[in-house]
Amino acid sequence: MVTSDSTQETEKFRFVVDHPVLFKMPELHADDEKRILDGLYFLKDEFEGVYTLSTGRLIKEVDNCTHAIFVRFPSDKVLVDYYNSPPLLHIASEMGPFNHGEYTVDYSAYVDNNEKSIYRIGKEFYYGVEHLVFLKVKDGVSHEVVEDLIESIYQLAIQMDSMVVQITGGANNYIRNKVFSHAFVAHILSVELLEHFYKHPAYVKLWEEKIDPITSWALSVDYVPYHPSISS
Repeated sequence: MVTSDSTQETEKFRFVVDHPVLFKMPELHADDEKRILDGLYFLKDEFEGVYTLSTGRLIKEVDNCTHAIFVRFPSDKVLVDYYNSPPLLHIASEMGPFNHGEYTVDYSAYVDNNEKSIYRIGKEFYYGVEHLVFLKVKDGVSHEVVEDLIESIYQLAIQMDSMVVQITGGANNYIRNKVFSHAFVAHILSVELLEHFYKHPAYVKLWEEKIDPITSWALSVDYVPYHPSISS
């Protein structure tokens, strides 16, 4: 049987839906923080459709954002089910008194078609740093220019393979209040590599030539994934 190039390409990659969120919880401390991070962390076990999930406190607060979560789903339908699920509604109510706002981006992405990449399995993902960037592309920027940016973002994983484990990005399909138009998420191997990541020529070039000229707003944040068993 002859397999077309498009079929081979589909088999090489798996399409997923990624869901990064930034929370503004500056007054969250000690026991309340642990309780809420535990609740966010265990959503991956309480909602059957989650491919992978990480959460944590930002290394540095940006625009009053203090915490984040990154969740991956197999489809838009599963994401919608997640939005209406009792486990999420419960933890959202627990966060209510502390959460003074949030930014959400839902985007379609592609990853290598293997379990390690899809489910983010292994110590490379268990440790390290999540790097989230939310972008607001200016009105009037052409589709071709934006697509070129997204492709350049994916290329970072190749150009920076010594420090970046995986990177995804795309246009915001969030069904509610859409503040940002695009986002990307990279997983960096370690905290020690974070400074090198920011200074890497490929990353600097991406911002100078692709991001800054076409965006009116950008938020860049980092967090170390939270794990109940090793967190105080």
